[in-house]
This record gives sequence, C-alpha cells and structure tokens, in this order.
Amino acid sequence: MKSPEILRQTAEVLGETQEKVNSLSSLPDKKKIKVINKLEEAKKNFLELSESVTIDNEELANFFYKRAVRLKNMTKEKTVGEDTKSYLREVELMLKYSRSAPYDFTERIMEVNKAYKAYLFGMVPFFILAGIFGPAYALTALILIVPVLLSMLSIRKRGSLGVMLAFAAIPVPLVMAGFSVRYGIYAINNPEELARIAEALGKSLSFAQGVVALVLVLGLISMGLLSYAAYALYKNRHAFL
Repeated sequence: MKSPEILRQTAEVLGETQEKVNSLSSLPDKKKIKVINKLEEAKKNFLELSESVTIDNEELANFFYKRAVRLKNMTKEKTVGEDTKSYLREVELMLKYSRSAPYDFTERIMEVNKAYKAYLFGMVPFFILAGIFGPAYALTALILIVPVLLSMLSIRKRGSLGVMLAFAAIPVPLVMAGFSVRYGIYAINNPEELARIAEALGKSLSFAQGVVALVLVLGLISMGLLSYAAYALYKNRHAFL
C-alpha cells in the first residue's frame, strides 16, 4: 500500500509548515498559536493514521498531500498578511481533513454506516406512530419529513449539514417514542382503557390489545435506535465535512 507513506509525507509537510508559521510576523501571536496547535493536531492525526491504514486510498492520500503542500506554500508574509481569513480557513480545513481521514482509510466508516441505519430505521416507527395517534401528530410528522429526508441524503454523503439536521429532528421522535412507551404500558395494564380503544375502533378487545402492544413495541424500537443514532453520530461527528 502506498497510502501510509503518502500520509507520513503529508504529516512531514505540515511539520515544515509549523516552522514557517513560527517565523511569520504578519500573524498576531494569539492566531499564530492557534494555527500552530491546529497544524500540530493535523500532523499527529495523519501520522497516527499512517500506522493504522487498512484501506488503501492512494488518490485521497495524494489529495491530502497536495493540500498540505498548498498550505505550506501559502505560509508567506505577503500571502498571510493580505488575506489572513482565507489562510486561517485553509488551516481549519486541513484539520478537518485530518479528523475525517480515518473514516476513509480504516474500517471506522462502518460506525457511520451503523449510525445511519439506526437513524433510518428509528425514524420509520415514528412516522407509523404519528399516523396511529391522529391528525395532530401526523401533521408534526409531515413537517419533519423534509428535514429528515435531507439529513439522510446528506449523511449518506458524509455532509455536516446532515448531522445538524438529524440532531434537530431527533428530539421530537424521541419524545413521541417516550410517550408511546408510557401510554402502551398504561393501556396494556388498564382494562378500561383497552375497552375504550376497542369501542373507538369498533374491534374486539384482543385487537385493541394488539394495537397497544404494537404502539409499545414501536416506541421502544424508535427510542432505542434513535438514542443510539444520536450517540453514534456525535461520537463520529468528525467523519462529516
């Protein structure tokens, strides 16, 4: 595999860039320290990754190396002095690349895939429950369907927007899941409530028990999957750019 060596070279270039940043007079001391720290982290990330590569991705490794060289070439008094903001953005982007790289060169991408599936399959029970509980809940589900779909598409492409949309969307389904579990436990242990449900549906008592059991199970599934999805997405947030 060629990727490990290219990643080591990328780390070396970032180390050389640090030395150049130290000598800059056009960058205020506070910003200089921040840049050096970010470059140090990026260098460390690429160096550690070079020792644990399991997926050879020479094309991406070369991309990172070229971006590191580009950043090194930008680290000049004139360039930094004339457009400090652009230079700082490049440093930040290099750091983001170093944090996301493990998901392209190791099996860690499987963690992101699991989080995506948990989010997808955790949302399905929510939409079913929203339909069961009536128009008000169904309307809430309709309002959420667009951000949920957009978040799923973005997460598949490892976009940071998808994670932000997911975090914004997950609380409502979690509340619905909690409500469903609570109501399911209450109804299944309350014969009067079961009789009321059976009467409202025009069905038998056993059918009402089945509906309540379905609500309880869907609530538990949604709560479990979405809780895991939120945890896993946050834990692997650096995978998204």
